[in-house]
Amino acid sequence: MDSLSNPFDMFNTFLFDGDGVIYKENEPLLGGIEFIKLLQKREKKVFLLTNNSTKTRDEFKAKFSALGLDLPIENILSSAYLTAHYISKEKPSASVYIIGEEGLKKEFTNFGVDIVNRNEETNEEDIFAMDMNNIDYVVTGMDRELNYVKISRAVNILMSYEETKFIATNADFTFPTVQGLIPGGGAMIKILEELSGRKVETIIGKPNSEMFEIAIELSQTNKEQTIMFGDRLETDILGAKLAGIKTCLVLSGVTSMKDLADLTDENSPDLIMNNLQDAYDSFLNTNLEK
Repeated sequence: MDSLSNPFDMFNTFLFDGDGVIYKENEPLLGGIEFIKLLQKREKKVFLLTNNSTKTRDEFKAKFSALGLDLPIENILSSAYLTAHYISKEKPSASVYIIGEEGLKKEFTNFGVDIVNRNEETNEEDIFAMDMNNIDYVVTGMDRELNYVKISRAVNILMSYEETKFIATNADFTFPTVQGLIPGGGAMIKILEELSGRKVETIIGKPNSEMFEIAIELSQTNKEQTIMFGDRLETDILGAKLAGIKTCLVLSGVTSMKDLADLTDENSPDLIMNNLQDAYDSFLNTNLEK
């Protein structure tokens, strides 16, 4: 970039992670809403690229509406949606066992994929009461209702059937909340890998380049005119850099100043800001006459 005092003029498409960047849970973070509204006023293209697999795209759109933002549903790319889309294309008649929340299951239902554990599972039921034969995929995402029965069934499927594929929505080990960090989708992967002796075969979310590529295609722009705002070095920043997209790390989420000592060429962002308020101020101050 030519100048830190004028960092955003060259960009037409702005990609954002959600949790830890724009908001934490239902609480907006400093400057996020104002910055996105300013970008939309300037007719910039705005996309949400989130590894959060707990909500559907419709639910993310409603979340943005509650924050006072209007974001077209096609501009919302989530790991849940892309995982469901990926499996529905790879095997339209697939059956899946899901470690994940209702939003992930709804996205699979929207694509017509058969979910063998569609109903709630509790520790009171017999682990082997469910038919675990002929399941094509075990899919993992963040699951705040993970229990012994779910873990046991997923592990049994992975250990008993080599042909069953092991797919993950994302590998984020933590998830930012207002009170602090909690285990994320990556923790679910680790549990199943350790217990089953299987390794996850495909991770759909960032840093996989698919989210970035789809956003570029939908925006009808090019990578040189695109920038990604994220709070995770290993997903948001690494994924965007691998996709050839400029990056801005914000320190309002999981990455702190002390983490910057471990930067490498692979995950080093082009810009670092405290939060989106800094981005808002920078963009506004350099566009006052536009």
